[in-house]
Amino acid sequence: MAETVEQTIEKLRQNYPGEILETRQVGLDEIFVTVPATYIVAFCKFLIEQGWWHLTTITGQDLGESIQLLYHFNGDESPSITAVTEIGVDEPKIASITPDVPAATMYEREINDLLGVVFEGHPRPGRLVLPDDWPEGVYPLRLDEIQKRAERDSENG
Repeated sequence: MAETVEQTIEKLRQNYPGEILETRQVGLDEIFVTVPATYIVAFCKFLIEQGWWHLTTITGQDLGESIQLLYHFNGDESPSITAVTEIGVDEPKIASITPDVPAATMYEREINDLLGVVFEGHPRPGRLVLPDDWPEGVYPLRLDEIQKRAERDSENG
């Protein structure tokens, strides 16, 4: 790869056949590429084909009206690429990349536990970090849950 960040961004824009909403450099050698949720599987496959073969993690955050998912990829050389997408908080569903990127299995299960995101087509869905008796529909990293905990803590002084 051994390209500059600018060269990599241009290469992605020219060669990726799907929709790219935004590209931006973060730090010295990381690129964030925002794609629609319907393109996330295809974009992740494209990244692997282009040499970013190592999925380091998937992170997620509740932004209020949406949940943002960040798929972090590295290759043998810089820059690293993070594929960014958002899904609605009211119906948090997205296609699983696990059938194409087996390393995603645990990350998707963790995000399902903590944020309630359903990864459609995941081959082995199920709890990962929360106990089996955890209440259904309660997701510890959702903003509403964080707010409820803060209110309980302030009431209990």
